[in-house]
Amino acid sequence: MTVQFSQGFSNQCPQVNLKGYSLYYIWQGHPADKSETHSYQLKSKPDPEKVEVMSACWDGYAGSYQLTAEGRLILTRFHYFLPDGLGESDDLLEELHGDFYLEFRTHFEGDQLYVPFTEGKVAIDQKQWVEIKRTYINPKSNNTVFSTWFKRLIPNRLFK
Repeated sequence: MTVQFSQGFSNQCPQVNLKGYSLYYIWQGHPADKSETHSYQLKSKPDPEKVEVMSACWDGYAGSYQLTAEGRLILTRFHYFLPDGLGESDDLLEELHGDFYLEFRTHFEGDQLYVPFTEGKVAIDQKQWVEIKRTYINPKSNNTVFSTWFKRLIPNRLFK
């Protein structure tokens, strides 16, 4: 699978530390319940004339988001890609509302961190965040033919 571009993300909220993570997705529904999880539906839509789908960007565009000092999330821009790199962008100003999760990762196939928002405001209490650690097992040291990914068990208290 081709590694995907992350979304743009700027953090202005001093109570939230996301160092080492990049924003990849915005979900509605709890991350533990895959049957109830779906993409957040933005009101702003990308310009179909500028969208160029490519293997590293399935959508053909990426958003830029800003977490404000007050803990609100704002979509500020759509970036479009050309075969040789970054193309045009559209300036936006859409505040996201409701309950949703931001999915951050250390890299596309790396550790995941789900940060919840309630009524459009970030949960400052990190006990509400859901972290999934992934560990790569070297097949040579494991005497198997396959690479294996493990997810760390997440305490049940995070799924209530």
